[in-house]
Amino acid sequence: MLLLAMPVAADMVLKARQTVDVYGSSELEPSLADVDYRMSWQLSGQHTDYGCRPGQVVVSLTATVTEPLEWPQTPAWQNYRLALTAYERLVRERALLSAEWLERSLFQIAPQENCDQLRQVADNVGYHQLDIARTLLQHFQQQNDYGRNLGLIRPDSAAAE
Repeated sequence: MLLLAMPVAADMVLKARQTVDVYGSSELEPSLADVDYRMSWQLSGQHTDYGCRPGQVVVSLTATVTEPLEWPQTPAWQNYRLALTAYERLVRERALLSAEWLERSLFQIAPQENCDQLRQVADNVGYHQLDIARTLLQHFQQQNDYGRNLGLIRPDSAAAE
């Protein structure tokens, strides 16, 4: 079925944007590395004969990684840093999947009577998907003992030097 979208006047554009922490690795080693993932979304409503429906959806995922400027120059610490990077890549893959699920879910919202209702539904869908993402990422972290089961074991400072 072909839906003809009518242009929306500037005051009718729906912009629902939220930024929410999805995952922070402060439980891993706060003194060595910290990762903060944030997802945000923007959805614009489009009037059709069937009501206001999602016209454009933009989902963003940003990751901020904070590491020390210098790592100890020992093989044990360099291996730890490589393992930390590999672990965070695995987490990032899951966060990217969550962002894709969020985008797909927002696009699949049924037309609503008006754009205010669409915004409310989009917020509910978005927060629901973020809760799912948090749960999946927490489960992954716990299942892998925050990377330790994947080889992310902090060297003993005295033995690593």
